[in-house]
Amino acid sequence: MATVFGMQGDRYTRTIVKKAGIHLVLIIGGLTMLFPFLWLVSSSFKPASQIFQVPIQWIPTEITFDNFISGWKGLPGFTFSTFILNSIKVTGTVVIATVFSSSFVAYGFSRIDFKFRNVLFLLLLSTLMIPSQVTLIPLYIIFAKVGLIDTYVPLTIGAFLGGGAFFIFMLRQFYDSIPKDLDDSARIDGCNHFQIYYRIILPLSKPALSSVAVFSFIWTYNDFMTPLIYLNDVKKYTIPVALRMFVDNAGKSNWGGLLAMSLVAMLPAIIVFFSAQRYFIEGIATTGIRG
Repeated sequence: MATVFGMQGDRYTRTIVKKAGIHLVLIIGGLTMLFPFLWLVSSSFKPASQIFQVPIQWIPTEITFDNFISGWKGLPGFTFSTFILNSIKVTGTVVIATVFSSSFVAYGFSRIDFKFRNVLFLLLLSTLMIPSQVTLIPLYIIFAKVGLIDTYVPLTIGAFLGGGAFFIFMLRQFYDSIPKDLDDSARIDGCNHFQIYYRIILPLSKPALSSVAVFSFIWTYNDFMTPLIYLNDVKKYTIPVALRMFVDNAGKSNWGGLLAMSLVAMLPAIIVFFSAQRYFIEGIATTGIRG
């Protein structure tokens, strides 16, 4: 009997040590990833002379809001509010269009049985393996030929055409987990495909749609390359491109304003993520589970 209890005690001790080790690794990893954000917050309230001070002084001896004031003034002739509104305009359009177009296309692949459906879906998934750099020049030439350079069309048009293979794949996998008996019941009541999609599939897909919205928001809001390539007019710049303008390779850079506006720019993304966190996690956890 004593031997049995001893074995159980050893097993319990090993379990505790294992869990403690895992939590320790996670805590260290979390603090490592949190370090740049804490430095950003601290430096945003420091005078310019203390930003790059070594060793790092986490709590500023002199708290100042001059960085926010100078950063909000932005570039000559434009306040930072201009770039925030531009980002909201582009990101809002992309998110709404992506959610509806990707859900509509995913419904077709999941619920409508048509010829070459699986072949077309495989071709769609194959586009995920094509690096964006490969299509960058051809797309630029196409948009230049039709006169759409320096407009928001190149930044948003893809959202109206399915939103991307990743979102279509994710939603299609989620739709496959919804019993098709619901479709049959709806057809008995006289519903067509659009009514099934609108009245049954969409209400049951809120977690997956929330995941699509969050991913689309983060990727579009933080996108630097696409606006840099297609936008020429400063008044049309989005936040990532505008932040780059604070750094002058040939002269003096406004590091304080850059850090302060970077902190301001992060707030919408943080708010969106934590507001939709419950649906986001549920959507990721349930996507791909077959019913």
